[in-house]
Amino acid sequence: MGLPETEVEIASPVETLHIFLAPSVTDTSALTDCDIDPARAELVHAAGVSDPLLQEMAAAFHAMISRSPEPTDRLFIEGASSMLAAHLVSKYSRARVRPAAIAAGLPYQRLKRVIDLVESRFAEEIGLNELAAEACLSPFHFSRLFQKATGLSPHRYVTERRVREAKSKLAQGRLSLVEIALESGFGSQGNFNRIFRKHTGLTPGQFRSQQHS
Repeated sequence: MGLPETEVEIASPVETLHIFLAPSVTDTSALTDCDIDPARAELVHAAGVSDPLLQEMAAAFHAMISRSPEPTDRLFIEGASSMLAAHLVSKYSRARVRPAAIAAGLPYQRLKRVIDLVESRFAEEIGLNELAAEACLSPFHFSRLFQKATGLSPHRYVTERRVREAKSKLAQGRLSLVEIALESGFGSQGNFNRIFRKHTGLTPGQFRSQQHS
């Protein structure tokens, strides 16, 4: 149905074969007919997997589409599709695959994508769901792993980035407090005053006066 990754780096030429299964192969009725609980058979994303059986089946599919069509091709495809579906449900269903990557920590590239997103859009409204989606994780797992990696919750990280931006603009002294509040992502001067004082112990006006005294 799609890959969570938004960027893939390929270091050398690679041949890729995409195999698409019809939804009917693993739909609820098909699984129920085989006494398989559909709730436990949902497939999960698995990247970088070396699976000998999948490689053999892919090679067989590739050989078939690389030659002229034969009358038995449809029979082969139907049988191979069922075997492929059974293998995927057996090895890559939610009930069988444990989220090892989540338990190990937030990978550097995913963390970098989230931080880059914050850097480019901290002046806008950024929700937890959007940050978690950038890391291809659920909001719950993302929050836990992000705090483990940075020492801050996602909300606190975004807020502190806005405070740093406000400090820089206050020190420059060119913009009004309202303009700084809006350009730093606080939404209003009242919200800016409250959050800035909570994080620094000073109001924005007091901080500006200190910088120019």
